[in-house]
Amino acid sequence: MLRKACEKDISRIAEILIFAKRVSYRPIFENDEVSFNSMQVLTEAENLKQPHMLDNVFVYDDGIVRGMMKREFRGKELKLCELFIDPFFQNLGIGKKILTSLVSEARNNGCLRIYMWVLEKNARARNFYEKYGFVFSGIREEFANTGRYKMKYIMPLD
Repeated sequence: MLRKACEKDISRIAEILIFAKRVSYRPIFENDEVSFNSMQVLTEAENLKQPHMLDNVFVYDDGIVRGMMKREFRGKELKLCELFIDPFFQNLGIGKKILTSLVSEARNNGCLRIYMWVLEKNARARNFYEKYGFVFSGIREEFANTGRYKMKYIMPLD
């Protein structure tokens, strides 16, 4: 059900990214200009058409593309760059299935840990990742000069 993204997935991935980010980030950043003018499905789709943009992108597809993940291997670490589920399909265990697959892939490739960044005010995402074994590393940084902070989470793979 988790497979490498391909060109035919671009419009669906763009839709998931824009709508899930609006739902998650608008309450945090409170910026309608960005949420509804800057963030556009067509713009995101055009971006995803650029060379290599799908190289590390995977989709959860059970006949309908319901979620997506982007990850990158960095030596003995695996960085989870993005994981978004279409808001219509959240709370159905799809995120858990994607994380389970990610952990398995990381272990099979000899990774020592998985890491990611989560917005500090995104309590829902932080709770989700903590539920599945991620822990706050103690490192936090300002996100793009916005006055909002992101937190580095890690999952050690013993």
